[in-house]
This record gives sequence, structure tokens and C-alpha cells, in this order.
Amino acid sequence: MFLRISTRHICATSARKHMVSRHLGTTTQLRDAESIGLERKMRHDEDLQTMRRRLQYQMRKRGILETDLLLSTFASEHLNGLSREELVDLDALLSNIDWDIFYWATKKTQPPEVIQKMSVFHKLQDHATRQGTKITRMPDLEE
Repeated sequence: MFLRISTRHICATSARKHMVSRHLGTTTQLRDAESIGLERKMRHDEDLQTMRRRLQYQMRKRGILETDLLLSTFASEHLNGLSREELVDLDALLSNIDWDIFYWATKKTQPPEVIQKMSVFHKLQDHATRQGTKITRMPDLEE
């Protein structure tokens, strides 16, 4: 049995700019330290309804139960009330590793500064604080 561990390390380039290297299985992504998450396809012409549905699906099917429950209940309660800017920030937040999102939202580890500036992230942290006091299940999808 193999345990897959994601690791991050920071190295300085000759211009003294930091790059973040993530090793995920066989994939390594090098990103500017100001960027967050893994590379994602940009969807500039996506309408709000399509974006909300895509994000709702992505928040339910993360792969780690704890993150699935946290994000799916957040989506059920808040997704329809988020502005386009908050939806774009949420999309960027979802490009991160499940455990990172979970630990940041539950305040177990400190998130990067760019994530701390997101209003949607603070809503997610508030939601995580409230959800931590009750047993929850994945909400039903609307038809």
C-alpha cells in the first residue's frame, strides 16, 4: 500500500522571486508565490448560472469526505447569494488541495495572504465554525 503525500517547498530564483513547487502524484506545478492553487482553465465567458452549477458540483466531489461535507453544505447555504467576484474567488480557492482548504477553513493552519483577503473565504470560515457543532450530511441536489 502506497501513501500519496503532497509536499510543497519554496525555492528562490535568481531574481529573488519565490516559486512554489507542488508535487501531486506525478504532477509538479511551478507557480508564482502570489498565485494560488494549481493551473485551472479560465472561463471568461461563463454565465452565472453555469458557474454556480459547476462550482456546486466541484464542491461536492472533492475526494475527501471532510472537505466534501464542509464545501457542499456551504454551497447549499451560500452559493446562490454570492456575487460574480466571490464566485471567481471561490473558483480560485477550489484549485487548492483538499486538505489545505479544510485546514484553512477550520483555522488549523494559516492560509496564504491572497486567500485571507477573499470575502468568500471568511464566509467559508464562519460556516465551518457553525458546522463544527453538529453532525451533517451531504445536501440533496436540486432538480
